[in-house]
Amino acid sequence: MRKKNLIISGFLLMILVTIIANPILAENNESKLLNRTHIRAIGRFEICNEENVLYGHIFIGFFGTKPVFNSNIEISQDNIRWIIMSGFSINGIKTYRFLNCVVTE
Repeated sequence: MRKKNLIISGFLLMILVTIIANPILAENNESKLLNRTHIRAIGRFEICNEENVLYGHIFIGFFGTKPVFNSNIEISQDNIRWIIMSGFSINGIKTYRFLNCVVTE
């Protein structure tokens, strides 16, 4: 039983270290070289086509390598390199809850 727990905890530790370490190293190198920031967040987001702006409220997420909690964002569409937003539709109203994008400074 002890050996089994040791093996399981070893696998979990390897997964945790891989998930945490690799994106941070890649993000630091990318942001220094290309002047870009990666945003991964869960919250409420909306694109206003009249003003060409992405509005949103981040409940929890990462802005580059910094963790972000309860923060409002407002990003011009001119600065967005690529964006993936996903969510669901209730009574025909599209609500975006997940954001993954790259923003230039």
